[in-house]
Amino acid sequence: MRETFVDAGWGALVTLALSILPFSSVVGGAVAANRHGGGYASGLWLGTLAGVAAMVPLLALFIPSLFVAGLLGFGIPPSSPGYGLFLALVFAFFLGYTVGLSALGGLGGAWARTHTEWNLDPVRWL
Repeated sequence: MRETFVDAGWGALVTLALSILPFSSVVGGAVAANRHGGGYASGLWLGTLAGVAAMVPLLALFIPSLFVAGLLGFGIPPSSPGYGLFLALVFAFFLGYTVGLSALGGLGGAWARTHTEWNLDPVRWL
């Protein structure tokens, strides 16, 4: 069980390191699943776990930036009656982007481990 969390942590770390690039969650999920091994269900679970682990620090940066963008006039201002719905929609898209794409990357990492000779281990890169 400990190995699962370590591999998910590596995937989250890769996601955070590449967060300036689009779709970095896919790469993080793929790294976590490829590192751990197993089937597609295991890859999906590991990618999801890596996405949740990466979502926490990204959310700590996302919430203040969303508030500042609202104060500057982008999106819906915080004093608007529809601001709660706007936040719910934005959070749902953020959750789908971070965790959903990481789970998709986990499936890709499981596929890569099974069908290719690619070595996606981030320990090798350091």
